[in-house]
Order: sequence, then structure tokens, then C-alpha cells
Amino acid sequence: MRPLEARSLRPSLSAARRWLPALALLLTGGCATYHRQPLDAAAVEAALHPPLAEARVTAAKFQHPLIKPLAIDGRDGFTPDEIALLTVITSPQLRALRDQRGVAQAQVVQAGLLPNPQLGYTLDQQSGNSDPALINGGSLGLSWEVTSLLGYRDRLAAAKSTAGALDLDIAWQEWQAAQAARLAAYRVLSLESRLPLAQATETELADALALARQAHTQGHATTAELAAATEAWSAAQDARFALEQDLTAQRLSLNLALNQPADTPLKLKAGANPPELPSTAAAALLDGLEQRRLDLVALTLGYESSEAGLRAAVKAQFPRIGLSFAKAHDTSNVKTHSYGVSVDLPLFDRNQGAIAAGQATRQQLFDEYVARVAEARANVVQILSSLAVARTQLRTLEAELPELEQIAAALDRAMQTRNADAAAWRDAHGVLLARRTEQAKMQQDILELGVALELATGRPLLSPGALN
Repeated sequence: MRPLEARSLRPSLSAARRWLPALALLLTGGCATYHRQPLDAAAVEAALHPPLAEARVTAAKFQHPLIKPLAIDGRDGFTPDEIALLTVITSPQLRALRDQRGVAQAQVVQAGLLPNPQLGYTLDQQSGNSDPALINGGSLGLSWEVTSLLGYRDRLAAAKSTAGALDLDIAWQEWQAAQAARLAAYRVLSLESRLPLAQATETELADALALARQAHTQGHATTAELAAATEAWSAAQDARFALEQDLTAQRLSLNLALNQPADTPLKLKAGANPPELPSTAAAALLDGLEQRRLDLVALTLGYESSEAGLRAAVKAQFPRIGLSFAKAHDTSNVKTHSYGVSVDLPLFDRNQGAIAAGQATRQQLFDEYVARVAEARANVVQILSSLAVARTQLRTLEAELPELEQIAAALDRAMQTRNADAAAWRDAHGVLLARRTEQAKMQQDILELGVALELATGRPLLSPGALN
């Protein structure tokens, strides 16, 4: 290389060595760094069965639009409301669902970012037999697409509405999971109260069967009477088995909802008073339903997001425009400044596909919202109708119980003096126990309808008091 050529190259190369590290630091200074999160057995086991003690601390500070925070002791058992809150905190499915919030917030951040400008540098280095009077040429240019500003606000609004809709949808699913766990706790308590009645019925019918066998042996009872007593005892035993199986299934369901091992003993307790569902007219419950149901509000935000996305897609029809500025000098050291504008020619792609997809999505969300509102209103009316019938049946049954108790008590006194028929005593006690079991079952049915009404209306309705 000639001395003049070497001297002309050194300034360019030394300058590049000076500003390239600074440029690299500038470009990577705000970048995120990677942190390893291993998926090992110890981490999975720790997440699978979190201790309820930690969840009780979280429950006192829990924030939710429908679920109130509770100070949970748990030493003498958990109430259904406490079980509902603990389920929301400990459920692995809900934890995974809440993790989606991070993705939605990341999308909001991404929507708020404008495209980066482009910086370009070129070096025209001499080679071969060149004129020693010439120098290396170079240029430095900056360009940016300005049309990204057109849909910026709409894209950001769409991302924010999507994130808000996701938050409400997660809250709605948490509410549903809490109600399901609460209902399972109520069922466990109801089954535990009905199981002694079923056991007592089976015991009395077993005693009656023993007497029938003895009477049949002595010729005081027919074969048909013995068969009837056997059938009654067998039915009572099957009913007890069914209750025990149902109780086991409900307890397993609760342990699963609480993210606890299946064999974990879970003690439940009733609240201070049985929950009461106030008598409320359908019109009052339907008023403002669309603003209370979190899933419907989430659909509204989803519709707003679709509207904003469609506006952004329509604005994206505008041809993309890029502005550029460059400073250069050639090998003869002639310096120039250049300004450029580049425009897309919308001959083929006018963003038709994105606009059509946006219009179809908006219409789909509109129709889904209308269908969901109609379904919610119909559910409220249907549940209120079922509640009215169930309450009437419960009042009728409770009015019969005093008379049945008096008959059973009279036959008890007569049996002590051997002045009563054993079959009549057996039938009276069987009917009384059956009615008490039916009463407990109907109370549970009314309670389940109350929880269903809470879900349908999107607000807590059950309060301490009597069921009827």
C-alpha cells in the first residue's frame, strides 16, 4: 500500500474504532437480561402443594372486585367463604391464568413503542491502482417511517382495552372457581348432616328386619311382609352408601381445588348462621346486570379493543412514508447532504385482509355480547322461578314435621307398654327420618340455587340468616 493510501485509511479506521463501542453500548444499554428458571422436581413440588398457612396471610390482603378479604384462623376448621377465598389463592389453574396478565401488559408496552429509526454508514475504500490524490469516501444516513404515527393511538388503545378485558375475564373466572369451591364446601356440610340420618334410618330398618324375621319364624308374619322389610333395609343401606361416596367425592374435589394432596384431612365448619338469600324481585336483579357481570364488561372492553384495532387497520391503508437524511463525501472529498422520501404505491396491498378480519371480529364480539346478555337474563328469571317453587316445597315439608314427630313420639310411648304394632312404629319412624333427610336436601338445593343466582347476577347475594 502506498504511504498516502495508508494515511487516508487510518483516520477512518481509528474513528470507527472509537465510536463503534460507544454505539454498541448505546444500543444495548436498555436491553433486558436473561435469568434462568429451572423446571426441576423440587420447584414443581413446592408449587404443587403450597402450605395453607401462607394462603391465610394472603387472604387478609386479597383484592378482588367480588371477593372480600378475610382474616382466616383455620384452627377449628374453615367456613365455605374461607374455602372459596383460599381456592382462588392456591389453585394452580388460576395462578397460570393470572400469569396471562404479564403477557397482556407486555403487549401494551409493545403497542406503545414506535418503530426504531435506522442509522446507516457506508465506507468507500479505494482498492487497486487508484489516484493517490483521492481519499476514502463515506456516508452517514438516518431514516424513519413516519406513517407509524397514524395508528399509534388506536393500537395503544386496543392493547389497553385487551389488557383490561383480560383482567376482568380473570376476575370472573376466579369468582366462578370461588363459587364452585364454596358450593362444594356447602355440599360437604350438608352431606355430613344427612349421613347420621341415613345411618339412623338403616339401623332402625335393620332392627325392623330382625323383628320381621323372628315373627316370620314364629308364624306371625307373612313372607311378603318379610320381603318388604328386607327391601326397605336394602334401600336404606344403598342410600347410606351413596351419601358416603358423594361425601368422599366432594372432599376430594375440595382438596384438588385447594391444591392439597388428596389424603389431606380438611375440617369444615358452618358459618355463624346459615346463609340467607333475600327475596328480591327479578326486575331489581336484572337492573344493571350488564354493568355488574364481569364477563359482560370484559366483552365490552374486547369490543372497544376490536373497534380501535379496526380503526388502526383502516389508517394503515395510508401508504407507508419514509424520511431519510444523509451526509456523505466522495473519494475526491466532495461533501454532500441528501434528503429523501420513500412512498409505498398501494396498487395491490391496501390492508384489505386486516380490515376484513377486524370487521368480522367486531361483528362476532357484538353478537356474542348480545347472546351472553340474553342468556344471563334468562338464567336469572329461571333461577328465581325455581327458588320460589323450592321455598314453597320446603315450607310445606316443615309444616308436616311437627305432626310426624308427635306420631313417632306417641308410638314410642306405646311400644314401651307393648300397645303398638311394630310395623306401624317402623313406618312412622321411617317416614319421619325420610322427611328430615328430604328437608336437609331441600335446604341444600335452595342454597345451591342461591349460589347459582349469585353467578347469574354477578354479585354476592347470600347473607347470614335463615334459609327460608
